[in-house]
Amino acid sequence: MNKSDVIKQLDVAIAEAREWAGSGWTMTFGRNAVRIASLPEARGQSDRFVNRQEAIAYWRSVAEAGEESAVQGEKAKAALERGDMRVAEGAIYFAVYVEKRLNKPSSTWEPVLAGIRSLAA
Repeated sequence: MNKSDVIKQLDVAIAEAREWAGSGWTMTFGRNAVRIASLPEARGQSDRFVNRQEAIAYWRSVAEAGEESAVQGEKAKAALERGDMRVAEGAIYFAVYVEKRLNKPSSTWEPVLAGIRSLAA
């Protein structure tokens, strides 16, 4: 993998992370396991749904984590463009850490970290 491939991979990951709360994934809330798969879906729940606020809070935290990791991706991209592999790897490592706090079924940032590490090798 070359530098331009990793930069493309970063661009895709940054865009994907910013959409985590909108595109979502399967999550269930409440004892009846009501499926609410995104922030828009959570906001659309009836005020009578007991776990509405829990679902909204979860998906808001996903949106915040997505933005936080996207900022780290941008930091890594800038570092990579100027040849600072240490800063680029550190930023993506942090993005991986942020993503791991979520119940996300597939990783956005681990493949990027592997790509950056392959450049350093």
